[in-house]
Amino acid sequence: MLVCLSASAAAGTTFLIFPPEIQSKVQSLAWVGEGLAIAISEELLVPGVETISWEERVRFVEASDLPPNTPLSRASMIRIAQKAAVDELVYGSCTGTRENLRIALRVLDLKSLRLSGEIVANGPVAALPQLENELAWVILSDMGLNGALSREDFRARSRTVPNGPYSSFISCLAVSDEAERAKMLLKTVELYRDFAQASFLLGAYYFGRGDCVRAIQYLKPASKAAQNSLEAQFMLGTCYLKQDRPAEAVQAYNVVEQRYQALEVLNNLGVAHLRRGEYLLAGRNLMAARTLAKTDYTVGLNLAILRHLQGDEPAALAVLQEMVSTHADQGLLQYLYSLALESQGESRKAAVALDLAKRLGVDPERAKRQDPRSWTQIFPVWTRRPAVTWGGKVGPGNHCGQRH
Repeated sequence: MLVCLSASAAAGTTFLIFPPEIQSKVQSLAWVGEGLAIAISEELLVPGVETISWEERVRFVEASDLPPNTPLSRASMIRIAQKAAVDELVYGSCTGTRENLRIALRVLDLKSLRLSGEIVANGPVAALPQLENELAWVILSDMGLNGALSREDFRARSRTVPNGPYSSFISCLAVSDEAERAKMLLKTVELYRDFAQASFLLGAYYFGRGDCVRAIQYLKPASKAAQNSLEAQFMLGTCYLKQDRPAEAVQAYNVVEQRYQALEVLNNLGVAHLRRGEYLLAGRNLMAARTLAKTDYTVGLNLAILRHLQGDEPAALAVLQEMVSTHADQGLLQYLYSLALESQGESRKAAVALDLAKRLGVDPERAKRQDPRSWTQIFPVWTRRPAVTWGGKVGPGNHCGQRH
């Protein structure tokens, strides 16, 4: 699913972790490489550090015309990391047996192309959560990114999902058939109910199909994860708005807005406040969104609706006058424009706008009976990160113009 903004966030250091290449003939270890990459990506997330999620990595690999589930050359990994605009690339290998596994990673600084020495962890597969945690700790410590965290505090971040359901989850990522993958994920969540990453994919799956009841069921536990938690909150907020639950939408969007003042987040949060009748907060967020995208139709429409509801027709007219020249084919916009013009005594211009609104499909009598809050529009997709698609594939298009 993406991107209006860079995959690399503005703050701190961003890592891209590729699965260590499995150099073992033991078939039951096939899942370990991807499992390590996902777990380490999650555990590296401390203040000042961001990581590229599995979904984002798949998008960048496929955008480079490379197969997402096969080992890549170092040159290919560097090329992908440069496209993703990350700071650090992590890759390596995994050898040995279930009883004695050796994991060796290296960190490549993309700016200086300086390559670290081997970062090694040894142990049985049964101790894989501890090995993942040790590798993540050493990576952060070697780069001075562990902040105020003690080793003991960081150890508490170790993966809690047992290897059984975790390996099942990793295996299902390679399945492209939607129905089969859904069944596998549901079984995985049944095996371990507090599995935020699996819940996120299920929530995103149902969200993409408009099934907000089931989406909410899985997105709520998904919001506990370090990675994808903000995407989960955005989707939760959108589902709550679709279910006419604006108070809960405000709570969800607020979590995202505290980290990222993105266009879609600010607009949707403004709409949630507007539908609650909190016009001051609605105006604050919609004005901030308009600062980011002065000519955006969705934001401008919502702001005009807000001013209309506040009884400030001159302010509504000022917004609408800026918009009608570039969005003249929008019936609702023309209808609002006619109301604002009429309120200012410009009856002739108002009649022209109303006539155009009718020709564009607006029924004025029906509109008069409606609550103007129902006219507000939201962005269904937040494009800071790639939006998740079922099957791991990501559409290359820009979703900023989508509305609901």
